[in-house]
Amino acid sequence: MPNPVPIIVVGMGERASVYASEALSHPDWFQIVGVADVDSRRIHQAQNMFNIPDRHCFASVEELVSFPRFAVAVINGTMDRLHVPTSLPLLRHGYDILLEKPFATCEEEAELLLRCTRETGQNVMVCHVLRYSPFYRKIKEALTGGEIGDVINIHMACL
Repeated sequence: MPNPVPIIVVGMGERASVYASEALSHPDWFQIVGVADVDSRRIHQAQNMFNIPDRHCFASVEELVSFPRFAVAVINGTMDRLHVPTSLPLLRHGYDILLEKPFATCEEEAELLLRCTRETGQNVMVCHVLRYSPFYRKIKEALTGGEIGDVINIHMACL
């Protein structure tokens, strides 16, 4: 079996913690080797959970990218408004990114991110965690099976 993929978590919040914890269940797939977060408590949490050495713990993305690259990819779980500002330096530093949705908060940011991936040749994969949940699979089944009829409009809102 090939070596596990070394990954850094940027923004060790709720979602990123869930994604990263999969490394504990599948250590042959990937390993969390670094963390960057503005909250020192979250850094210590990740450090203890994944046995991350002090030298691979950072208080910001800027600090992380000033350090030589030591992983293949980053799980970017920062707040929505920080997705693009934190991803651009990571891409320029040579990291591929698993990016929490929304990948951008406006069209201009989306264009910046797309341009950066083209310039660097790095990859961004956007998390759509509910896409394969049983609830949405059942809806898709009903739609593609013709149970509902022709879909004219879908409107979803968070309350």
